[in-house]
Amino acid sequence: MKKLYRAALLAAIGLVSLGTAQAAIYTGDLIVGFTTQSGNDAIYDLGAESSLFVGKTWDLSSVLTGYNLNNVSWGVIGDASVSGVDTAWTTTDSFIPPKVPNTATWGTINTATKSIYSNFGAAGLGQSVSIVSTDDNSWNKQTINPTLTTQYNNVYGNPNVTGLTSDSFYSVIANNSAPVLQGHFALDNTATLTFVPEPGTDVLAGAGLLTLIVSLRNQFRRQQA
Repeated sequence: MKKLYRAALLAAIGLVSLGTAQAAIYTGDLIVGFTTQSGNDAIYDLGAESSLFVGKTWDLSSVLTGYNLNNVSWGVIGDASVSGVDTAWTTTDSFIPPKVPNTATWGTINTATKSIYSNFGAAGLGQSVSIVSTDDNSWNKQTINPTLTTQYNNVYGNPNVTGLTSDSFYSVIANNSAPVLQGHFALDNTATLTFVPEPGTDVLAGAGLLTLIVSLRNQFRRQQA
């Protein structure tokens, strides 16, 4: 009897451990989320903010299969301690995001981002997850229709735009500094996401890149025409 009890206990512990192992640990990557506020949401790991460069693209066609890209709401968020400096990143729909006054406030943002990332089975660039839009940690509930005070929209705001358009991308240091526009993410009709840095940012360096930026922007506008 004792052996049976011990076996059952070990099995139960194993199941708990398995469930814990399935939740990826957030390490500061940027993530992009997509939702139509019904069905399933898609969330994708874009990699570290430091890996961004002019014209970087992500092919999300396999992730967004079945989505109407004209109606999908999407945005990019992330946060990390960079050389000891707590920093948040977010896209916004034509408005400047709030300042982050201190580490405590940054911590609430980080907690919400971690909750979203807990949907992933593994961490790292290129990982993706599909989750029902009514789940508390879905993109819809966290960033658009929150019901908990700890969800992303309630602690920092809505990072989303809707459809085939561009989304302004900001970095915000947790010392009450003004948010800094880093560039834009743009979604096109092939489900390709493109990053275009702002001239003068650390992401942008080297001769001739401004010309490339203009070219990319014009290409995106032609696709919308």
